[in-house]
Amino acid sequence: MKLSPKKKGSLSRKGLAFFYSISRRSRYFKGTFQQFFRLTLKYFLVQLNLNQDIPFLFVAVGVGLLTGYVAVVFHDAIMVISTICFTGIPSLASAPFFEKYRMIMLPLIPAFGGLLVGLYNAFVVKERPGHGLASVIKAVAQNDGVLNRKLWIHRSITSVLSIGTGGGGGREAPIVQVGAAIGSTVAQVLKFSPNKTRTLLGCGAAAGLAAVFNTPIGGVMFAIEVLLGDFSVKTFSPIVIAAVIGTVLSRSFLGNSPTFQVHEYTLVSNTELVFYFLLGILAGLSAVLFIRIYYAIEEWFERIEKRWKIPVWAMPAIGGFMAGLICLWLPGLYGFSYEAINTALLGNESWTNMVGIYFLKPVVAALSVGSGGSGGMFAPAMKMGAMLGGMFGNAVHMLFPEITATSGAYALVGMGALTAGIMRAPLSVILILFEITGQYEIVLPIMFAAVTSALIARLVYRHSMETYVLEKEGVRVGFGIALSVAEHINISDVIKKNYIKFTNTVRATVIIDTFYNTPESCFLVTDNRGRFSGLIRLDEMRILLREGLPDGLIAEDVTKKDVPVLYNTSKLDEALKLFEITDYDMLPVLDEETDILLGVVHQEEAFAYYRKQLNLYSST
Repeated sequence: MKLSPKKKGSLSRKGLAFFYSISRRSRYFKGTFQQFFRLTLKYFLVQLNLNQDIPFLFVAVGVGLLTGYVAVVFHDAIMVISTICFTGIPSLASAPFFEKYRMIMLPLIPAFGGLLVGLYNAFVVKERPGHGLASVIKAVAQNDGVLNRKLWIHRSITSVLSIGTGGGGGREAPIVQVGAAIGSTVAQVLKFSPNKTRTLLGCGAAAGLAAVFNTPIGGVMFAIEVLLGDFSVKTFSPIVIAAVIGTVLSRSFLGNSPTFQVHEYTLVSNTELVFYFLLGILAGLSAVLFIRIYYAIEEWFERIEKRWKIPVWAMPAIGGFMAGLICLWLPGLYGFSYEAINTALLGNESWTNMVGIYFLKPVVAALSVGSGGSGGMFAPAMKMGAMLGGMFGNAVHMLFPEITATSGAYALVGMGALTAGIMRAPLSVILILFEITGQYEIVLPIMFAAVTSALIARLVYRHSMETYVLEKEGVRVGFGIALSVAEHINISDVIKKNYIKFTNTVRATVIIDTFYNTPESCFLVTDNRGRFSGLIRLDEMRILLREGLPDGLIAEDVTKKDVPVLYNTSKLDEALKLFEITDYDMLPVLDEETDILLGVVHQEEAFAYYRKQLNLYSST
C-alpha cells in the first residue's frame, strides 16, 4: 500500500526536521564525536518516550528475550564444562595413572575451578564477589534498582566456572542475579525512572528463574515476593510478559520436559496432613541449621584469610579442594547434578545418601561459595529438603503404610518446605513446585508444609539467607525499602497540616459543595473533640453524588472507618509499609493517647523524603 502524497510529505518533513536538529546541534558542539553521539542517542530516546506503559512493555519483552538467551547459554555452558571435567574423557578415566591417583585428581577439579574464579575476581572484576540475591535486594531498596552494568557478564563467567567444575552452589540464584543485572543495565541505558528501573530488574530476574526452572508463574512470584515486594499492576504486567518470553525461549532450546521427574502423588488421607505439618516443622528447623552452618563456615574463611594472610584469589581454590574431598565420597553433593533429587522424588534413594547429603550439603555449599566462589543456595536448599523429606517419608510410610504416601511425595514436599524456610518465600516455592510437578493434588501438602516451615524458621531465627548478610552491613530491608534508614526517621518529619476536615455531623450538601470547589479528593472526618473518625474518599463521594439522596444525610453516614492510621510516635518505615500494602495515598496521624487528629502523611512526599535521606545515607 502506497502512502498518500500528503502522508509521504509529512514523514519526509519529520525526517528532515530530525536530521536538521542534529546538524544544528553538531555545528555548535565543542566536544568529541563520542560525546555528541551519546547526546544524540539520549535525545532520540526521549523522543521515543519509552517510559510510557505500552512502549515499556516492549522493553520488557526485550529483557525477557535477552535473559532467556543468556539463561540457555548459561545452562549449556555448565553442562559442557561438567561433562568435560567429570565424564567427557573416558580414555583418561580408564588410564592406570588416573585410577591410581583418582583420590587426588578429582578434588583438584573444583579446586582448579575455584582458582580460576578467584583470579578472575581479583584481576578482572577487582573486587570481592558479593552475595548474589542479597546484592539485588539491596540495590532495589537502597539504589533504585541500579546494578553494575558489567555484573551480568562477571557473574555468568564465575558461576559457570564454579558450578561446572563441581562447586556446591546452584545455578538458579546466579541466573536470577544475571537477569536482574540485565534488566537494570537496559534501564540505565534507556534512562528510565527509578520505578521503571526496579521493575525491569524484576523482569530480568523473573525471566532468568523461569527459563532455568521452566516455571513462569513461579519466576514472577519470586521476583515480586523476594526481590521487589511490590504487587501493583504496573509492576506485575511487564514482569509476567518477561517471564513468559524467557520461558518460551528456554523451551525452544532446552525442551519442555520438567526439571524433576515425579510420580503422580495424592493426599492419601486427611490424617496425613498431620505428618506434613510435622515435616514442615522439621524443615523450618533444618532451614535454620542450613543458614547457621553456611555463615559459620563463610566467617571461618574470613578469619583464616586475615590470620594467615592468604591471597584473596587463593581462597576459592582452598574451599573448592575441601568441597571436592567431600564430593569424592558422595557425588550427589555436586552442584551441577539434580540426580540425587530425582532419585529421592522417585523414592529410590538410599538411606546412606540421604543422611550424608542432608548433613553435608550446606557444608559443601559453604566451602564452595562461602570461600569466594560463585553459586546460589536455591538448589542446595532443595537438595537438602528432598533428603529430609525422603527420610521422613520412609519412616512414616513404614509405620503407617495405609494412610501415608510413599517417600517420594514427602521428598517433594520437604524440598519445597525447606526452601521456603531458607528464603522466607512460601508463595513462590508453592507455585514453582506446582509448575514443576503439574499436579494439583500435591499442592495442599506443599502449602501446609511450606507455610509451617517459613513460620517456624522465622520464630527460631529472624534472619533469612539474604537478610543475614545485609544486616551485617547495617541494612534492614522489607517491602522493597531499606528499613534500616526509614526506621530512624520520625513521622513528624513528613507530617502535613494542609488538609480538609469535617466533623461527623456536617451535612452531606456541605461536603458536596466542598468537593466541587477544591482540588482535594480525600476528606478527613473527626468528632466534635477532634478525635479521628474516618475518611471520605472518591468511593464515598460517589454515594453522595447519586440522585435522590435522602434528606438529612450527614458525614457520619458515609465515612469509611476501617482506615489504617499512624501515631505521633510512629516511624517512617511503618508509613512506607502501609503505603506499599494498601491502596491509600494519604494516612492520618493521631495522638497516641487521645486519638486526636494531628495531621496527614502523603505517599509521594513520604517516599520523596525517604529517597532524599537514603541518598544522604549512601553518601556517608
